[in-house]
Amino acid sequence: MLEIKNEIPKYRIPVDYIIMFCICILFIIIAFILNSPRQILDGYIKIHTSRNVLITDYVALAGIGAALVNSAILVLFNLFLLILNKREPNGKIIAVLFLTIGFSLFGKNMFNTIPIMAGVWLYGMVSGKKFSEMVIFAMISTTISPIVSEVAFLNNNFSIVKFLAAYGIGLFVGFIFPVIANYVKVMHNHYCLYNGGIAGGFIATMFAGFMRSIGIEIVPENLWDTSHTLQLAILAYSIALALIVYGIITDKPVNAFKKFRELLKEKDPDDCDYLTKYHNTCYINIGIMCIVSTTVMLVLGKPINGPILGGIFTVSGFAACGKHLKNATPIIIGSIIAVYLNHLDRTASVNTLAILFSTGLAPIAGKYGWHWGIITGFLHVSIAIFIGDVNGGLNLYNNGFAGSFIAVLILPIIVSFRTLHAKLVSSFKKGGIKD
Repeated sequence: MLEIKNEIPKYRIPVDYIIMFCICILFIIIAFILNSPRQILDGYIKIHTSRNVLITDYVALAGIGAALVNSAILVLFNLFLLILNKREPNGKIIAVLFLTIGFSLFGKNMFNTIPIMAGVWLYGMVSGKKFSEMVIFAMISTTISPIVSEVAFLNNNFSIVKFLAAYGIGLFVGFIFPVIANYVKVMHNHYCLYNGGIAGGFIATMFAGFMRSIGIEIVPENLWDTSHTLQLAILAYSIALALIVYGIITDKPVNAFKKFRELLKEKDPDDCDYLTKYHNTCYINIGIMCIVSTTVMLVLGKPINGPILGGIFTVSGFAACGKHLKNATPIIIGSIIAVYLNHLDRTASVNTLAILFSTGLAPIAGKYGWHWGIITGFLHVSIAIFIGDVNGGLNLYNNGFAGSFIAVLILPIIVSFRTLHAKLVSSFKKGGIKD
C-alpha cells in the first residue's frame, strides 16, 4: 500500500513583505549617512520620551536620522507580527504597512504603540479569536497611541505611577478599538478608506473630554521641519520609481499596462483590494500616487518633512486599497481650492496635511464622478482643519475622523440629487413625447 503523507505546506515570507523590509533597510542606511550614531540614539530616546500629540514632527523633534530609524523599527516590528501569524498580504495590509511607515515619522513609536496593540490582542483572546485575525486591528489601533505618551509624560515629567496609568489606559483603548472600528463602518459604507481614524477619533474625543472634565488640558503641538525637503523628496521619488519598475518588470510591460488601465476604472468601494486583483501591477499604482503626492507638495511650495512624508506614504499605501489617479485627483483639486480660500495661512500644517489625507474619500469621486469629488475635497478641508481641536491631537488619523463626517453628510445629498435629476429627466422625456 502507498503511504499518504499529510504534509503541511511551509509558510514562505511573501515578496510583498520583503519589499517593505527593503524600504526599512533603506531608511536605516540613509539615517546613518545623514546623522551620527550618537545623534540617532539621542533622537530616538527623545522620540520615546515626548508627548507625541499632533503635530509632533519627529524630524524637527529628534533629527532626520532618528525619525527614519524609528519608522523602520516600528514597521519591522509589524512585519514580524504578520510573519509570525502567517498572514498573507493583501491590499489592506500593504496600506496599513505604508500607514505605519508614515505615522512613525510623527506620533508613533514602540513605547506608545505596544500597550494598545496588547489591548487588541487581549480582546481577541477574551472573544476567542486568534491574533492572526486581530493583527490588522492591532496595527491600525495605534492611531490613538499619543494617549499613552500624553499620560506617561503629563506635565513633561515621568513617574512609575504615570507609566502604569498610561499602559493601563493603552490596554483599555486597545481592547475596545476593534468593537468600535467594526461598528463605525456602517456610517460611511466603505466610502471613507480611513476607518481606523474614525474609530480612533471617537475614542480620542471621549478620552480628551474626560481629561478636560477633571481639569487636565491637552496642549497641541506644532513641530514642523522645513530644512530637509531635498533629502526626503529624493527618498520618496526613489522608492516610487523602484516600485514602478518592479511592477512593470515582474508583470511584464504589456500585461502590466493593460492591468493598470483596468485598475484606473475601479469604482466599487466594497471591492478595492488592488493587490489581490492586480498583483504586482498594484505597485505601479502605488509608485505613481507617491510621485503625484510628492510633486503636488513641491509645486505648492510645501516642505517635505515627517508629517508630509507620512501623508505621501499614506496616499501611496492606499493605492493598494482604494485610491488611484482617476479617483484621487478630483479630491486633491477640491482640497487645494479650499486651502486657498479659507482664512488660515496657506502654509499652515493642518491645511497642508488636509490636501494629502483628503484622498481617503477618493471612492466618492470614483463612484459618483469628478464634480462630486471636487466638492468632497473642498468640504473635507473645511472640517479637517478644525476637528483636531475636539480630541486635542490624540488621534493621529485625524483626517479619517473628519472624512467620516463628510461621508455621512455628502452621500445622502448625492443620492438625493441623483434621484431628483433622474426624475426630472424622466419627466422631461415623457413631456416631450406627449407633445
